[in-house]
Amino acid sequence: MTSPAPALPLAGVTVLDVSRMLPGAVLARSLVDLGARVIKIEDPRSGDLMRLAPPLVGGIGVGFCVYYRGTESVGLDLRDPDGAAALRLLAGRADVLIESFRPGTMERYGLATAALRADNPRLVVCSLPGFLGNAEVGHDLNFTGLTGFLREVTPQGIPALQIADVTSGLLASTAILAALLQRHRSGEGCELRQPLLAGPLPFVTWAASEVAAGGGGMASTMLGGAIAAYRCYRCGDGLELAVGCLEPKFWIAFATLVGRPELAGSGLDPSPDGAATVAAMQAWLASEPRAHWLAKVAGHALPVWPVHTLAEAANEPTLAPLREATPMPDGSTLAAAGPSLPGLGRTPMTPAPALGAHTAAVLAEFGAPAELIARLIET
Repeated sequence: MTSPAPALPLAGVTVLDVSRMLPGAVLARSLVDLGARVIKIEDPRSGDLMRLAPPLVGGIGVGFCVYYRGTESVGLDLRDPDGAAALRLLAGRADVLIESFRPGTMERYGLATAALRADNPRLVVCSLPGFLGNAEVGHDLNFTGLTGFLREVTPQGIPALQIADVTSGLLASTAILAALLQRHRSGEGCELRQPLLAGPLPFVTWAASEVAAGGGGMASTMLGGAIAAYRCYRCGDGLELAVGCLEPKFWIAFATLVGRPELAGSGLDPSPDGAATVAAMQAWLASEPRAHWLAKVAGHALPVWPVHTLAEAANEPTLAPLREATPMPDGSTLAAAGPSLPGLGRTPMTPAPALGAHTAAVLAEFGAPAELIARLIET
């Protein structure tokens, strides 16, 4: 007899997601993957803007589909007294509320954290402001630029990935999990603020501390492309090879296997002699296609791997255990990364919801008066 699957860590936890765009979406997905019930609160006219971002699948933006599979959608206009009243009712029985409005907005709607927590002291409220301590505005590009991340990663360009948004959502997820643990001990919820400006900071902490101490550390030398053993090389077909042979034994083995044993002693040298090793290895690897070099090192357990495009990464065998068949609104599935925490989480079997699909059912479940539900549905 097959044993039933164990309950997920956040089973029984109800989350109200009043956020918009990517930071809140990353946070919501990490919680739903751990078993939380996530109810997405959206403007009943337009919904979250991620719904409109192409390409669309079943009429819904693919980004919204992969982040909000397994959730419910309730359409509420929080600027309207009925919408605000409905959210207060939901918050009275929820465990977590996520919001990403500019500071002061929830207060203008009559939804101040203090008031919500007065009604429900166990509520954990997590805000995702751009900055901490003021109402300035910004986007991912601004936050990565302000923290020094942008110039370290892309000296002349703009990354296509939203670093600050994603990391802020993950940091907020950690904060919420800690707050729920604290609530289990004390019986009290709390208020959390996770600014998007803090998103890039985990990436720059080590390098920035070296700069503050005078520079010259590992982040800018050994890990920053100044040595032959830790950098990317362009092969003869234009494809790149990521060589991460920081340990001397790895670099010696790599140099030997590719046919340049005379370079084995200078792979970790950041001096001009090391630069000559970089140039020599680059010229050598440019003489053959990448597949030739991968075949040379195959089976030797070396940290040498191809540098993929996103399209190529979709077919990378080592990533297969970290991908899921995401259910889509049109009945199809989409191969995407997930679940967020494969050791504990799971892929929900229901696709991202249509805008407001659960408004009446959720409000009735939470005890909203029939006349209030009728007014909200009509609008």
